[in-house]
Amino acid sequence: MNKTNSETGIIAWFANNAVAANLLMIFIILMGLASYFTIQRQMFPNIEINYITVSAQYPGASPQEIEESILIKVEEALKDVTEIKRTVARAFRDSGTVTLEIDTDEELTDVLDKVKLRVDGIATFPAGMEPVNISQIEFQQDVIEMPLVGDLPLPELKIIANEIEDELLQLGNVSLVEVSTPSDEIAIEIKPEMLRKYSLSIADVSRAISNYSTNISAGQLRTNAGIISVRVENQYYSGNEFAQIPVKIGTAGAKVTLGDIATIKDGFTEGERYFKYNGKNAIYMSVSATKSQNTIPVANTVKAYIEQRNKTLPNGVSLEILVDMTYYLNARLDMMLKNLFQGSILVALMLTLFLRFKLALWVMVGLPVCFLGAVMLMPVFGISINILSLFAFIMVLGIVVDDAIVIGESAYTEIESKGGGIDNVVRGAKRVATPATFGVLTTIAVFAPFTLSSGPEGAFFYNIAIVVIFCLAFSLVESKLILPAHIAHTHFTPIKKGSWRDKFNTRFYGFVNGPYKRTVERALKWRWAVFFLFFGILMISIGLINANYVRMVPNPKVPHDFPSVRIEMNENVSDTATITALKTIEQTILDVEEQVIEEFGTGMIRDRLAFNNERTQGQILTPLVHEDKRPIDTFELARRWREAIPDIPGMKSFTVIDDVNGGNGDDGEFGYLLFGPDINTLNAAGLKFIEMLQQQNGLFDVSSTIDPASKEVQLVMLPVAYDSGL
Repeated sequence: MNKTNSETGIIAWFANNAVAANLLMIFIILMGLASYFTIQRQMFPNIEINYITVSAQYPGASPQEIEESILIKVEEALKDVTEIKRTVARAFRDSGTVTLEIDTDEELTDVLDKVKLRVDGIATFPAGMEPVNISQIEFQQDVIEMPLVGDLPLPELKIIANEIEDELLQLGNVSLVEVSTPSDEIAIEIKPEMLRKYSLSIADVSRAISNYSTNISAGQLRTNAGIISVRVENQYYSGNEFAQIPVKIGTAGAKVTLGDIATIKDGFTEGERYFKYNGKNAIYMSVSATKSQNTIPVANTVKAYIEQRNKTLPNGVSLEILVDMTYYLNARLDMMLKNLFQGSILVALMLTLFLRFKLALWVMVGLPVCFLGAVMLMPVFGISINILSLFAFIMVLGIVVDDAIVIGESAYTEIESKGGGIDNVVRGAKRVATPATFGVLTTIAVFAPFTLSSGPEGAFFYNIAIVVIFCLAFSLVESKLILPAHIAHTHFTPIKKGSWRDKFNTRFYGFVNGPYKRTVERALKWRWAVFFLFFGILMISIGLINANYVRMVPNPKVPHDFPSVRIEMNENVSDTATITALKTIEQTILDVEEQVIEEFGTGMIRDRLAFNNERTQGQILTPLVHEDKRPIDTFELARRWREAIPDIPGMKSFTVIDDVNGGNGDDGEFGYLLFGPDINTLNAAGLKFIEMLQQQNGLFDVSSTIDPASKEVQLVMLPVAYDSGL
């Protein structure tokens, strides 16, 4: 009895107390399963976006006026804010933006408060400018993009879209809904001859509108029953109401209304609109999730709402699902779990081949223990189930069983030579426990620095590192505390002479003790030759990378299931030119689709949505059919689009977003900033540089912020105007 318990230490204690080992294993499994079913699921981990935007609207102002009267003042006010890493200002007609990149080591909310104080302290902004908007760019998860489609005019579709937006926001787990519709506007076009007829000026009309269409607080009345607030609620919201405003009242009570002297248009802001889904009028809508939400329940809620809402919409109007990002998420999760399962089967087969089946079985039990242990702690460190964390599980799949294999094989060797028993198992486990433990710790040490990664991409490395470290840590717990207890209480039958196991072991150990042993002995004898051989291989590998025979791609390209085309026109073009460009590109996409159908017998595009979200910007979204039905991949389709798109007058940039990792496509894969005091010199240098880039093979979608000079009418008053009191 004393011999059985002669071994001491934590490994021996758990081996002698199998109930404790099993309870530990069951606890890890149950807690891991509980965490798995409640943990957040998302496409990519949450990214801390360290950018602040300062945007200003100044209706009627030219880009030069925006720069001189707004942007330069903002830059001057912020130039000594040391937390700002980079400042990029862009001036447009009617508006301007300043984008601030903040140092990743700084607290973003503190910097945001400081920026607001500096900008609010600028007292020399133009009088007609709208209030400056200062905001932090928040990370949001795209969930579903859906158009409201129908044969109705856009104003009528917008009313329904606004109702749908309100209803979606009332759903339990929907927090972010965006509806891309033109802004409402009541346009008052005054007839000059009517002003002369009634002796009115623009100031008189403006004063009348301000006086009649307004809400006024008239103070409070103190009564015995309490305080009563007095307000005048007279704000007008429709064109008919504005038409009734009196702009001039005669002595006999006769009056001239705004409708008598002006044409009042109650509709969208001025400009042409183009929203088409498969050729029909459409309103683009999207639902997003906050960084703390689980995207799958949000998507399920929205899908259920769409199904029910379509039953109550007018005839010919429907809500269509254009892009469902949970399709991506579920497909990638299924793929990762499938790969994980297949990898586990392969590991089990290899272990069964070289070890006894029972021993391989107990080693394989360590896989779910390690993985579920990691899942149990992932929420504590802010890790979700996403593409990168699942990739980390697959990457560590073969590593977590290494120390279990070493411990199990050593214990089994002890059993074979000295027989079964807890002491022999513990002795075999202890013999290799130290090198096995340090082998795992050195691997953990490799991944530990990645937990300190900063910047937007730091979340990617952090997710992978934490998952790998947890899996390896729990592999130590499983192999040192749980596995010996299982092996100690497992009965191994002797290997029968002449069985396949006996024949395999004879040949395998013959190879190990024969050719392999002789090769190792020669390598040790000629150790310097072996060293220089592998050093030479290392140098050749480095040379292949430097010579570009082996490409280095930090972010591998992943074909998009929802490719899109974005265009930006020059600032001096009209909205009609933007719509014409959109129609041209849309027709080109359809022509390429017909060519693909003729060539392969089946097409690529499931739906298409084309719209101009601003005067000079447009976009075409093209969800593809299921990947099993695609005759070519997304990259080949995008290449055909680029080759077929004709030269369009006035188009500043044309971008095909065909890569999942390509972001929003605004900045491309790399870019350059040209600095200089003279805008004309900068434009000339930029155009020359673009010409040089376009001559390089393999470069496409080259774009810039260069705009041709806009036409402008400048008025200079003559002296007689001043003499006339103008």
